[in-house]
Amino acid sequence: MTIKPGVYNINNNHNDYAMMMYGNEEAGTPLTCIDGTNSQTQFNVKETGQGTNRYTIGSDKFKYNVGADPKNLTANPHPFTTPEEFEWSIEPAGTDLYKIHIPNSDHYWFLPDGPSQTHIKIEGSQGRPAEVWRMTWVRDN
Repeated sequence: MTIKPGVYNINNNHNDYAMMMYGNEEAGTPLTCIDGTNSQTQFNVKETGQGTNRYTIGSDKFKYNVGADPKNLTANPHPFTTPEEFEWSIEPAGTDLYKIHIPNSDHYWFLPDGPSQTHIKIEGSQGRPAEVWRMTWVRDN
């Protein structure tokens, strides 16, 4: 089942770390995940074309979108803050569970094991539990 556009909390399903964006970040700052859900950034997921399975992910509060540099993943293998719109594919992986990747590419979000403030990486899919993200619906956008 495809994801419904709306506002979501996004957590890594492997360790429950919450995906965060902060107001003092500059464009190009890699996204991090923190331990616990006491402080959670809510992300606006918008469909870019009906039935395309492509979406933008951003924060209305912080005025940034989540982007990537698909031509330079070796030097910058992270989703990062950007004022530009960037399309992501969001594939179902279970109830409220999804895999997020660059469209038409084997470059998926992955959260390596680590402490709070670990950066999300973009890597080829290897079927790891840390490639799966729980997206909890908060409200319509």
